[in-house]
Amino acid sequence: MTGLRYTAFIHTFIVPNTTLVKYISFLFVVTLLACAHPVKFNNVNINNKFVLQLPEYMQPATELHSDASLQYKNEEKDIYTIVINENKTEMKHSHLKFNLDTYFKAVASQPFIESIQHGKISEPVKKQINGSTAMVAEITGDIGPNPVYYKLAVIETDSNFYQILTWTKADNLQNYSHDIDQTIDSFKELQNS
Repeated sequence: MTGLRYTAFIHTFIVPNTTLVKYISFLFVVTLLACAHPVKFNNVNINNKFVLQLPEYMQPATELHSDASLQYKNEEKDIYTIVINENKTEMKHSHLKFNLDTYFKAVASQPFIESIQHGKISEPVKKQINGSTAMVAEITGDIGPNPVYYKLAVIETDSNFYQILTWTKADNLQNYSHDIDQTIDSFKELQNS
């Protein structure tokens, strides 16, 4: 549009319809605010051993993994979280000696990862989570026709190793990546364990 036609367009359409423009802008802002409501998290305490924050949309489960001390899911949203903990003293009695690096490698080579078609595991990132050292990695691939995303955190404390595994379909990642990170970063072993 030339400058004159553009000015004429504004004066004939936009200016007389200012109320309409304001109304559409208002609807746009309300829609954005409705979609951006923050997720609430609940503290979940497992046998006074550890606490984890989980999104309130997740519910307890029992069928995800037989060795898991925590199992939560939301099948409708297709997101799952488990925690498996192993006591270091019991491991030593079984003549198993691990540090964080070797334990992470043992966990990351488990058959479930091999069962993911085109499975790839990222280079683990070492970080501190509430005073404990952790290694965190992402696992991607396919299960059947569905691309999947897993986030694995292996945490070492003085007395235990913890595996936090959370997963969803890869196309859900944009919706839940913040929730997944907040869940993992909220892990805290309690003093009594």
